[in-house]
Amino acid sequence: MQPITAAPRELMTEAAVTRLLRDAPAIQVGRGLELIDRNLQVVEDISDALSGGSVSRNSYATLHSTATLAVTRQLAWSSALVRPYMTLSDGVGEARFNLGAFYTSAPIVDLAEQPATYDVTGYDILHGLYSPTGEAYAVDAGASYLAEVEAILQQQGYTRYLIDQTRADAVLPSAKVWPLDDQTRWLSIVNDLLGAVGYQGIWSDWDGRLRCQPYVLPRERAPEWLYDADQRTSMLGTRQVERDYFDAPNRWVAVRQNDIDGPPPTEGAGVYTVTNTDQGDTSVQSRGRVLTKVMYVDAADQAALERLALVTIDADMRIPTTLRVSTSPAPLHWHFDRLVVDEPAIGPYADVLGTSWTLPLDGSDMTHEWSVL
Repeated sequence: MQPITAAPRELMTEAAVTRLLRDAPAIQVGRGLELIDRNLQVVEDISDALSGGSVSRNSYATLHSTATLAVTRQLAWSSALVRPYMTLSDGVGEARFNLGAFYTSAPIVDLAEQPATYDVTGYDILHGLYSPTGEAYAVDAGASYLAEVEAILQQQGYTRYLIDQTRADAVLPSAKVWPLDDQTRWLSIVNDLLGAVGYQGIWSDWDGRLRCQPYVLPRERAPEWLYDADQRTSMLGTRQVERDYFDAPNRWVAVRQNDIDGPPPTEGAGVYTVTNTDQGDTSVQSRGRVLTKVMYVDAADQAALERLALVTIDADMRIPTTLRVSTSPAPLHWHFDRLVVDEPAIGPYADVLGTSWTLPLDGSDMTHEWSVL
């Protein structure tokens, strides 16, 4: 989630923002839209041209965010970058929440309306990395994974990014080549490099900055928000529960494939095997059989291999239970949120991972999909 008091709310207290989101008896919701440049600097506030829309995020998607915007003004559709935002006010305080940066598509225009309304689809600023490379791309042995990621971001015109330097020491053990084909994109190269050092895929934040950071198991992260059932503070609306674990594996074998000049991989030195013996409905004990998934991956070393394997293992073990819920507007939500929810269908104060959401800009209820941890 966004930090509660992140800019432009840095002068507010956590209690004041929480009051607006959860405790205020009545709030007024506002919406806005900024035209920005590639440096994320505001060119112009064009909120008076925004007549509606929504922002959606799917943390598992290739491009995580999309926006649908109704705009009554011509923009340079082929290059325009916009940043929608939402405001909440209870008459005492007001907070603003930025909702990401988006490239605009060629819109559908209703010419019968005056002024004309442009129905615009916005694509995550990550789209600047989504184009095919148009050539084979190679990285030499001994090159730094993170330095190579930064070089690609700069080559593609990004200036606002945050790269956690925890694995700045990691280098490629052998040369790596991405072939020339229509599947080789800058985004896939960046994510391959990040995955090899145990980082999660690159993502863009609420302001539009790109972020690269180590993958941390959701269970190891602190909860970021509580959805409870107390009538005084509950934000929950409709709820649905789905359980589906038929194809979920309970044994994983990860094999390091990029140390081509080294010895054949063995367990603990290029191979990492995990068996879920007795945890949950998909375990060997619960199902009475072993279902194995084998993964061949690029990894900087054994530690990165194990961390990378845990990304898949953790996702596979979350498959059984999914919650689909609606809540009152909560524009703090962002990328793979770690939440706690008091829901009788899954037990009191269950840990969940937010995987997708849609936030209408008119203040109506937003929808979420949460995976139970």
